[in-house]
Amino acid sequence: SNVQGLQTVATFDVITDEFIIDTPNDCAIKWWIGNAAVHGKFATVFARLKLPTYDTQGVTDMGVHAFIVPIRDMKTHQPLPGIEIHDCGHKVGVNGVDNGGLRFRSVRIPRDNLLNRFGDVSRDGKYTSSLPTVNKRFGATLGELVGGRVGLAYSSVGVLKVAATIAIRYSLLRRQFGPPNQPEVSILDFQSQQHKLMPMLKYSQMKKTHDEELVADVHALSAGLKAYITSYTAKSLSICREACGGHGYAAVNRFGILRNDHDIFQTFEGDNTVLLQQVAADLLKQYKGKFTGGTLAVTWNYLRESMNTFMSQPNPVTARWEGKDHLRDSKFQLDAFRYRTSRLLQSVAVRLRKHSKTLGVFGAWNRCLNHLLTLAKSHIESVILAKFIEPVQNCSEPSSQAALKLVCDLYALDPIWNDIGTYRNVDYAIHKLAEYLSFQVRNVARELVDAFDLPDHWLLLTKIAILCTAINEASCNEVSVED
Repeated sequence: SNVQGLQTVATFDVITDEFIIDTPNDCAIKWWIGNAAVHGKFATVFARLKLPTYDTQGVTDMGVHAFIVPIRDMKTHQPLPGIEIHDCGHKVGVNGVDNGGLRFRSVRIPRDNLLNRFGDVSRDGKYTSSLPTVNKRFGATLGELVGGRVGLAYSSVGVLKVAATIAIRYSLLRRQFGPPNQPEVSILDFQSQQHKLMPMLKYSQMKKTHDEELVADVHALSAGLKAYITSYTAKSLSICREACGGHGYAAVNRFGILRNDHDIFQTFEGDNTVLLQQVAADLLKQYKGKFTGGTLAVTWNYLRESMNTFMSQPNPVTARWEGKDHLRDSKFQLDAFRYRTSRLLQSVAVRLRKHSKTLGVFGAWNRCLNHLLTLAKSHIESVILAKFIEPVQNCSEPSSQAALKLVCDLYALDPIWNDIGTYRNVDYAIHKLAEYLSFQVRNVARELVDAFDLPDHWLLLTKIAILCTAINEASCNEVSVED
């Protein structure tokens, strides 16, 4: 996670016009590299670029750069000289990918193998870059990871769609208990089942940008979305499994495979806890800029209103709790989310300033770490809600708009209730309405998962399991399978 602290080095040899890639110790081995253990022929290696300093006979550290390094012979498929390859062994999931570890012992590569978009080295060892500092070059280099994180967020949503579809379709079919002397009811009619599954039917959308001035903004946003969505999906996969009872534990229903294969999403392309800290750090930077006359990036514009308006007005939740219409009003929901973020931001800034006097910057950050993670999550939920409300309000088809509004309201009220301690002294009305909305969303649950438009062959194993369950239940209840 500490990319700036990488120990692998790439030292330029002016005589041979080559870079020498070295792994200094076992702790610096590149681990969990996809396709390295068996199949990979080349690797993109991040290393600290070191150039000779002729006047002192030393080297200058130019920061982290990326290099293309051949690791296997193209004909024999054997590791090249100086390349040590290790196998990561059997994993919890995704065992189709042969993850491995790489160590480099004085591996020489041509100077042209430097990926030089942000910095280049001439034949005589002189360094040039359009970016003036190591930190700016590092930020631009990490900015290239945005695409991977956005891709993970989308993939995680795809996994959640599959799991939610399986669990909801099963819950619609599975019948258990009911009023005396009457047929058993679908388990999705039980309030507890609705409360487990209905909040998962959420919609999210991310706005992409290529504006160079917003690189840091997009980087923080992609990091936060990746962390939030993958963590949410991981929890939801277990909930879906449990919601299907004993049948959910059968391998044929895929919950185990989905859960195991998705589990790595929380730590690759950036550990989620580290990514949320990046979001918090950027929020604090924006907060500081607000008081020093700086401009706020597009994503954070609401903070200006938050700090100027929300913090001088009563808590929007405690001030406007009295009725269902208020709670389902989009402006109230956004105000509540943004008030929470602003309150958390202001309070953590005060705490950091206080603790840094005695603990230093790192010590203060660590003392406030849980507070910072809560702040980052709160901000990302605010961004998602704002992007959710837009298509709901712009939807022109009445029934679709009504269904989306139900899910949007449930998405808004569920986090408010779960984080009720932040708002304090809130009436039970939010929790009550969240349960009511879960019940309402249940009525359109099938249509919502059908709208995912997942090919039936993806769910074929689930259909087989559901059919077996239907046959068993039909046999027990002496009714036909068609019924």
